[in-house]
Amino acid sequence: MITKKPAVLPVVTMTLAMTLLASQAAAQTTPESRLDASAVIQEAQRMLESERTRTRTEQAEAWRLTERDWERYEALMEGPRGVWSPNLDPITALGVEARSAEERRRYAELLVQVERARTERELAFQRAYDAAWQRLYPNEMPVDEFTLRPRNAFHFTDEGALQARLTVHVAVNDCERCDSTVRELLAQGTQMDIFVLDSDGDDSVIRDWARRVGVPADRVRARDITLNHGQSDPERGIAVGSLPQVYPR
Repeated sequence: MITKKPAVLPVVTMTLAMTLLASQAAAQTTPESRLDASAVIQEAQRMLESERTRTRTEQAEAWRLTERDWERYEALMEGPRGVWSPNLDPITALGVEARSAEERRRYAELLVQVERARTERELAFQRAYDAAWQRLYPNEMPVDEFTLRPRNAFHFTDEGALQARLTVHVAVNDCERCDSTVRELLAQGTQMDIFVLDSDGDDSVIRDWARRVGVPADRVRARDITLNHGQSDPERGIAVGSLPQVYPR
């Protein structure tokens, strides 16, 4: 998530523009050699605007968005959405303010891809951290505050393997990817909190679905897995049409 802030230009660019102005002023030794100051200012402004455009393009690419997407995001955050949700990330902001179902679906899928990639990078670094700790301090207990994730987000099994507890949002109807994702996580022995968005508050709907996908009852009783009624969260892009979604707890 990022906070919408005015674009800040690199110091080097502003310094270059100021240097250009200073050099032109120094050259004004005679009326005949004096350059038009307005032309110098216009050139500096052109350079600054070019830098703004480059920065906008880089920001858009970082979020896998087009420049047009980014321009709309900036416009949205200048309006009510920026007041309601000042820390909203670009993809979610565009998704909750989508102008059509197709646009909403596009941003939802994009957010899933971006969040998945982020999670994979963070887990990869966590594994590297754990391996480094074992190499450097094999006889000492790791301190939670030193790890990438907050306290209790990760724990070690008896074999020392890293385990992450996940939050999994699913739907029980017409979501084959939800079923296959949960089955894959079960096969990996993952601890998770499952939230069913379309249960309509009916416990039996969740129990029937859990039996269908093979959630072990003993793991639920042991709280290794929890089954919960879920709800949509448009600001995070969590909706029935964008499932499944998996996040580290």
